[in-house]
Amino acid sequence: MSDLRDMFFEECDDLLEVLSTGLDDLQNETSDAETINAMFRSVHSIKGGAGAFGLDRLIKFAHAFENVLDDLRSNKLDVDPTITALMFSGFDHLSDLVDAAREDNDLPDSDGAAVLAELKQTTQNANGGAADDEDDANEVSEDDFVALTLDIGLDLGGEDDGPGDLPGLPPLMPAADSATHYVVTFKAEPVLYARGHDPALLFRALGEMGDLTVEADRTSVAPLENLQEPPAAISWTLTLRPDDGIDESAIREIFEFVEGQCSLTISETVAAEEPEAPEPAPAPVEEIAAAPVKTAPKPKAKAPVASPKAEKQEAKSGDSGKKSSEPRNSTIRVDLNRVDRLINLVGELVISEAMLRQSMNELPVSANSAVSEAIGQLKTLSGVLQESVMAIRAQPVRGLFQRMSRIVRESSRQAGKTSRLVMVGEATEVDKTVTERLVEPLTHMIRNSVDHGLETAEDRLAAGKPEMGTIKLEAAHRSGRVVISLSDDGAGVNRVKVRQKAEEKGLVRPEDDLTDSDIDNLLFRPGFSTADEISQLSGRGVGMDVVRSEIQALGGRINLQSEPGKGTTITISLPLTLAVMEGMLIEVAGESLVVPTVALRETLQPGQANIHDFCDGDRGLSVNDSMLPIVDLGEALGFRTPLDDFNNQSLLLIEGESGRRSALAVDGIVEQREVVIKGLEQNYQSIPGIAAATILGNGKIALIVDTDQMIPSPGNGNPGLRKGSELAEVNSYV
Repeated sequence: MSDLRDMFFEECDDLLEVLSTGLDDLQNETSDAETINAMFRSVHSIKGGAGAFGLDRLIKFAHAFENVLDDLRSNKLDVDPTITALMFSGFDHLSDLVDAAREDNDLPDSDGAAVLAELKQTTQNANGGAADDEDDANEVSEDDFVALTLDIGLDLGGEDDGPGDLPGLPPLMPAADSATHYVVTFKAEPVLYARGHDPALLFRALGEMGDLTVEADRTSVAPLENLQEPPAAISWTLTLRPDDGIDESAIREIFEFVEGQCSLTISETVAAEEPEAPEPAPAPVEEIAAAPVKTAPKPKAKAPVASPKAEKQEAKSGDSGKKSSEPRNSTIRVDLNRVDRLINLVGELVISEAMLRQSMNELPVSANSAVSEAIGQLKTLSGVLQESVMAIRAQPVRGLFQRMSRIVRESSRQAGKTSRLVMVGEATEVDKTVTERLVEPLTHMIRNSVDHGLETAEDRLAAGKPEMGTIKLEAAHRSGRVVISLSDDGAGVNRVKVRQKAEEKGLVRPEDDLTDSDIDNLLFRPGFSTADEISQLSGRGVGMDVVRSEIQALGGRINLQSEPGKGTTITISLPLTLAVMEGMLIEVAGESLVVPTVALRETLQPGQANIHDFCDGDRGLSVNDSMLPIVDLGEALGFRTPLDDFNNQSLLLIEGESGRRSALAVDGIVEQREVVIKGLEQNYQSIPGIAAATILGNGKIALIVDTDQMIPSPGNGNPGLRKGSELAEVNSYV
């Protein structure tokens, strides 16, 4: 049962994603009839699955939610801002109920009570004030069944045939004229029941297409005391004599709703003409007169399941009605730990291939030998295998962005502002680990945008802006990395206030000459906040410093740009995956290091650079009429004492996410290669100036340089990150 529950909640995540996408379309006025249908099916499927596990509270709320969606798709309600806001509130509480059920937690009774009442009231208003309570509809008391005498209006005569005799009754279902039969064999898989489906409802829909007979095969059903596997042993044989116009494609549409969750075969046969059945003998009138007739409340129709055929026709409205021949995408759920183990093994394979290639290069083997060709082919195949395995972990950022939509709504409600979230590039794929660890940073960023960025409705109107603020979340692939930007159309950073707060906290001096970029970067200092008082959203000094720390831990960079009166944009640049990167292999003081190529802008060999000496031993590189600071990488990492002469040094021009540039002085440049990233924090600790490590083809460890930390701030000189003894300890450890 645990596996079935896990499967149900995994499906809930997919269904909630579909529902969220539909709500965004409603808000952006890009929805159509199929959007409402898809939302309805999602909520109904959640309700059906919840019924299998007795999640009564989730069932009750989902039922009220789907009633409103049913009214929308039947045009009893119109989509307007009030309905859209109600739909978003319903989605938020439905998500909370799913999460609570997943964790076996009970939400307070007050949670969602107002939303549930509003959903019910909306349904009543749309249906002329008629209540629609599923529980009441299903409850039937003994008083609802009354024995009645059937008056057939006949003059009862004697035993002989005469006027009082009951005439022969016609058949209850006349035989179809067609001699064509369709034989359908159907067997449900366990997943069909786990998702709350009922084969009887499918058969009922099939029965609407003609004369249907159903036979169940129960020979495979084990005794209850011996039952170990999920109960999906019954199979059915259904024989359909179709009405006019019914063909095999129409029959298959019935079962498309559960495609992939059952075994299904459909065959067509031509039956011989059957002799007309004799009229049944009339039943004694006394038996008919004494038979009780039960009257009960009319059962409520459940549109999406009771008639899957109708759903499919709705989904295909407007097309030619022909069944698409394109194959459906098939997916399989795999435990993430298994994927991680596979990725690690592939990484080790790539390292082993590099070690083998280097060993072969040291042997006196002809470059055109069969061994060299085999190694070249192995390198190609290992690279393709590595890319394929990495793609398994890649997933669209859509789910992450949709979670942020709720943060925008909640933050706006707490701040007393109105805003909306616009998402661009939701299909951009990123490593799953990256998306999971972006939740907290993006949450902080959005709360800051709502609280500090967007103005109040009055201030926006006074500035000639729309009353509702806009927050834009965008993702795209650029230069082998994924770039996520969050922008708002608010007032921008109040740099005067930021500097004033920084001076009060002693972070800068009044005489310091700071650029706009320098002032903006003060927002990332630990404990810094411009809020005048503590609120639910801000004022505690915890925010953008946490964001930067999390992004840097992912191997990413963050940059803030703001224009007064027009808004602020925060850009995050991240690696596509946390496992592989392109790097430049260099040598410094006899050690091998890797500089990420994403930060490289240019390389200069010894003698090519125009170097200038300054006071205190500082040196600068003249490039395109600008002067860049030179950082001796060996000295900064503690590998050696400062150099007196840079004429024999190669220079690497690097640029950080903030736009600042500098030059790294190294002993030599070896080659550019793809390296497998090995984190140090899990096995050692965080090291200033070092982002991670990798294993080279010769089996040695090479540290990966954190280039952003190698770019000195204005007036701070060389970083001087670590003493030699401390880094030597790291080298001996790894």
